[in-house]
Amino acid sequence: MKKNFINCLCFTTTLSLFSALNSFGQQIERHDDGVYLNPHISGIGSPTVVYHLSSSIETTILNELEIYLESMNAITQVDVTGLDISIEFREPTTNEMIYPFIQRMEMLYIYRNPKIR
Repeated sequence: MKKNFINCLCFTTTLSLFSALNSFGQQIERHDDGVYLNPHISGIGSPTVVYHLSSSIETTILNELEIYLESMNAITQVDVTGLDISIEFREPTTNEMIYPFIQRMEMLYIYRNPKIR
């Protein structure tokens, strides 16, 4: 009797955990691509995306940024021309796809305080 009770308890617990994990996975929301829109970006929908800087950045920081971007597998080429950073991806892009790249790029290089370097 005790053995059946323990087996039943284990089965019930496993079933409860599985259904809880399954419902948690279904709660992940998807957003429209426009939610990830960045006003500094042009060329969405093509492999080549251009980030337009609003002000100039030190040459050393731009060189570091170029090295950082070229080290990523999804990016094939990076060109910096004036206030434009041209980034060529392996496939056509969406705002959602490049959002993490751009956000990290801005955080580490674009909006970085030069006094802390």
